[in-house]
Amino acid sequence: MFELANISLRPQTSGDEAFLSDLVIATREVEPGYRELVPQERTRLLKDQCRIQSAGYRKEFPNAFFLVVEANTKPIGRFYVDHTPGHIRVVELSLLPKFQGHGIGTQLMKTILAEATRTQIPILLSVVVWNHGAFRFYEKLGFRQVEQSETHARLRWDSPTP
Repeated sequence: MFELANISLRPQTSGDEAFLSDLVIATREVEPGYRELVPQERTRLLKDQCRIQSAGYRKEFPNAFFLVVEANTKPIGRFYVDHTPGHIRVVELSLLPKFQGHGIGTQLMKTILAEATRTQIPILLSVVVWNHGAFRFYEKLGFRQVEQSETHARLRWDSPTP
């Protein structure tokens, strides 16, 4: 097992591409539309999705922090955060399934919640509508849904007023 004290963040590099592809496969292969495919086709589509998503994130959030989450110096997830003058956007927080449910995501989010409290600006993020675990996770942290499309819900967290 691991200890939370051994969790660290580092900037993402081009050497992380294989890990990030594996992360997307591990976290998304059970999604509707993917789980029904034969494994080779699912893997190919998810690798393509990872490349497209990465390029889209870099284009839409050029000033974001693209961070790799590590446990004992081994990559276990990604944490992408964009700071703008009016809000903080959590672009992506994902962990390999075996590292979920151990408080790592909560620990990472609490650092962002503290920053938002200090600066008195809201945090925004999006969750795919079928991901009920993510909804529960963010609701426990105090996020509330403010919008919903066919595929995504937009959540918001407002810092307590001083």
